[in-house]
Amino acid sequence: MSNLTAVRVHGNSKDSPAKIVFTGSKICGSGRFSNVYSTMMIVPEEMRVAIKNVWSTTEDARMQTEDCAEVQILSKLYHPAIANLLYYFTRDGDTESQKLHCLVLDFMPADMAKLRESGVKFDVLDAKVYSYQLFSAIAYLSSKNVVHMDVKPNNIVINHETGLLKLADFGNARRLDSEERRGPSYQVTRFYRPPELLFGCEHFTCAIDVWSVACVSFEFIANSTLFKARSTADQISLLIDVFGYPSDDDIKGMKIRRPRVGRKKARTIEKFTSNILDSVMYEMLNKTLVYNPTKRLSADEVLALPFYDAVRMRPPLKRSNGGSVPEIIVTYLQKKLAERLGNSREAH
Repeated sequence: MSNLTAVRVHGNSKDSPAKIVFTGSKICGSGRFSNVYSTMMIVPEEMRVAIKNVWSTTEDARMQTEDCAEVQILSKLYHPAIANLLYYFTRDGDTESQKLHCLVLDFMPADMAKLRESGVKFDVLDAKVYSYQLFSAIAYLSSKNVVHMDVKPNNIVINHETGLLKLADFGNARRLDSEERRGPSYQVTRFYRPPELLFGCEHFTCAIDVWSVACVSFEFIANSTLFKARSTADQISLLIDVFGYPSDDDIKGMKIRRPRVGRKKARTIEKFTSNILDSVMYEMLNKTLVYNPTKRLSADEVLALPFYDAVRMRPPLKRSNGGSVPEIIVTYLQKKLAERLGNSREAH
């Protein structure tokens, strides 16, 4: 059993110290610079939570602050489709100079990658339910001038029984209203990395997340990775094969130099995927998977597409496990989308 003092993130006592007690920790995930544990919190309230331990390194200047960058960003976010930071605290690491930043988050049973590995196949309705929540998450991030920078199955946690999803792991996230809007192009896991980064662009926009979520949305339905190559060079060749050589307008929009690669005529996404999807899914992919980030639909615009009509139906449709489409999609996410679209029209 562990007793410690942490900082409360939300509520009336926000930023105040709180005594928390945990018991029965079990590791449930690990990365290069972090481990995630499932544990039962019994004080101040009884609930299962996830604790992410992030260790600072000399390689990342964004970790050399009292609060790591992930804490700084997550503490300003609150959305049903984003991992909720409840508390955070620091403790000493394995060496004198190492500090552990510990994030207490709401718990979800599995991530998308583990569900796929266990043999779970998502039907079309579930794919749309999860895709809708993902685009809702990055639409909210866009409204906060934040880009996640690493949307992939391992960073998408799901309660498949209830149909609820949360975008997690904000260790690579950037604030676009700061100097973090620029940086090295080697960002985002390769299979989900948009073309502007593959071609060397060092200017970050919310369109990065739109590309990644579109790729993941395909994966929910097809149960396979859309663009999968063994190296960055091969990934570029794959995109050239599908979309052709970028136009002058595309090159300008991506803020890159003219790529030194062979010129090919586009195969189209339909031919590349052997026309396995319906027309409304291809409409979504064709409006999000484009070279020029300024011409990709915004996340809000994607959410208004016919692809999600089934998610919006009232009464909610039944999912394959007998449960309904989560009520929060209608009662909260669609309401917030309507508000954002209304504000956008008024601004113009």
